[in-house]
Amino acid sequence: MVRVALSACLVAMLAAVASGDSLILTDGRTFTGTVAVEGDTVLITLPHATLRFSKSAVERIELKATPEQQFRKKLGETALDDPNALFSLAEWAGRNGLDRRAADLYALILRLEADHAPTRRVLGYVRVQKQWLPIDKAVEQARGMLEAGRRAALLDDVLPALKGAASTREQHNSIAELLGQTQLRSRLFSAAAETFAALAKKLEPPAAVRIAAIATILEEHADGMYVLREAYPPTARLLGGGASASIQPGPASLSLPKVLEAALRDLAKKQIAAGRKLMDEAQKLERTDPDPAALKYAQADQAFVRADALVAGIARSHRVEICRRRIASIRKDADVEARKFDELWGKLGVRDMSPQALREMVRRMMHLLDNTSTDLGKALAIAKRYPRELVLEVEWAELDLTTVQRKRTVLVKWLDDTK
Repeated sequence: MVRVALSACLVAMLAAVASGDSLILTDGRTFTGTVAVEGDTVLITLPHATLRFSKSAVERIELKATPEQQFRKKLGETALDDPNALFSLAEWAGRNGLDRRAADLYALILRLEADHAPTRRVLGYVRVQKQWLPIDKAVEQARGMLEAGRRAALLDDVLPALKGAASTREQHNSIAELLGQTQLRSRLFSAAAETFAALAKKLEPPAAVRIAAIATILEEHADGMYVLREAYPPTARLLGGGASASIQPGPASLSLPKVLEAALRDLAKKQIAAGRKLMDEAQKLERTDPDPAALKYAQADQAFVRADALVAGIARSHRVEICRRRIASIRKDADVEARKFDELWGKLGVRDMSPQALREMVRRMMHLLDNTSTDLGKALAIAKRYPRELVLEVEWAELDLTTVQRKRTVLVKWLDDTK
């Protein structure tokens, strides 16, 4: 009876108990779950059921301390002036869902020792040039180091630290590209090719196209040498840069950024040539076989898209030209429908027709307007991809769409009025 009374007293003191409590009955049975009390009844919640027992049936209750209770106990046993001891407790708190407690401890550690490396790393900081920086700023700093030629420090220290601190896909990809560029400029051509090839598989177009092309260039030029057929950039002398501002024709190392740019430009020009050929073939088919012509235009556009992925904007004028041709083709179809409509419009009120025939004519006219509106909508959508170059096409389509809608409104009202 004494043990039962002690158990009842202990149960009464509980306001809330975490899961993991043990309930031992007087008949020897033991249950593990969440214990609670309702009057003279002790409840224990199990994963799939809740059991009730009278207090007299309870031998004892063994309580599992909550994480917060355990934390307070551990904190009392920890030297508050020892950063390493506090760090161990902060890690424990984080593993046990006490994120706020962990954050408070990390802040305390940095007040005690601002350069505490384990804490800085946990908080997402990276050490670059004796400074602890958030990872995004550390990546920017690393790019500056690359431009300054500090490649050995990047490969040995900074990039491994950045890779370990990265937490998002974008961060991992940025660091991988930075690694590839560092390897390339360090003349580690084979390693750079592997880095770029692996990165290309993780990216989406258009970035994947450019990175995969870099990997292919390095694989095809294992010694790192590339032969320029013309000076690059070709406009350097025109802009007053002089010969020193460009790489002259002949063999040059891909470790030089401008040489890699020239190689990508050569690939882009090949894509443009392929696209132009497809455009010429499409133009010959436009009048006789519009569907095959449209397919070739689409294939040409894909070639130009790849070119733009390799060198931003290099194929823009060609893509605009495709849009102009497509708009012109759509406009021809729209003009055919418009002429049919105008013929019927001219007969309204002139030719004697029965009411039924007149209504049927109006419905045909509305159908023609709908077809015209669909064509104009397609043309407008295409033109809006390049609003600066195709401003006249945008204005034409918008103006004609307004006219079509106005005429359709008149016809709909007439049909409603004559019901």
